[in-house]
Amino acid sequence: MLLAATMLLLGVNGQAMAYFSNGDLIQVVYSGATEIATDEGSLATLLAGGTTLNFSSPLANANVAYFDYITTGGALGTMWTSGGASQTGKGGSAGAFITAYNSAAGLYFNAGTQQVTVATSNPSSYYATMDSNGGGVGQMAGFIPAGGSEASLVNNGPVQQTLYSYVPTSRTNPTGVFAATINTGNTATPVPPSILLMGSGLLGLAGIGRKKTV
Repeated sequence: MLLAATMLLLGVNGQAMAYFSNGDLIQVVYSGATEIATDEGSLATLLAGGTTLNFSSPLANANVAYFDYITTGGALGTMWTSGGASQTGKGGSAGAFITAYNSAAGLYFNAGTQQVTVATSNPSSYYATMDSNGGGVGQMAGFIPAGGSEASLVNNGPVQQTLYSYVPTSRTNPTGVFAATINTGNTATPVPPSILLMGSGLLGLAGIGRKKTV
């Protein structure tokens, strides 16, 4: 009886921890051959806490983007992408965005963890579906033809982006509606050169002091 209850509890917890589900905001960072995706949690919950979102990047000197798709709010659902000062979607490419989202989110979902590392060469990766097969960097499978959905974390950021929502039809080009400001820092921040110089200077002084005591 106790074993059955334990198994049931584990099963419920397992369902609650289903990462990269529809409606979860996805952060993607990539550099070279490596792509890392992080499920940042329910977008509805995140936005309920305010319009400033702060995240960190697990990869230094990388490109960073955020995206989501929710199957309500219009014939084609609601798309969400990061971007710059302003952004317009291409209604005719909404279907391509949804296909790319399903491909990448499905790849990440199957890992069963909050953070997933894949190769950019994987045909289902964000880089392959949203960038390479979608017209170019930051174009979100052609849905953002002007690009700009990605930011560069060169020099380890931080960078600031805007999160937009879109409710397109196949014949309209929707203007992105402001949803939040996203700040992305970097957990892999290198030691500043000034600190390294100070450290080497202290080591030199310690060496001199040691010679005097000998």
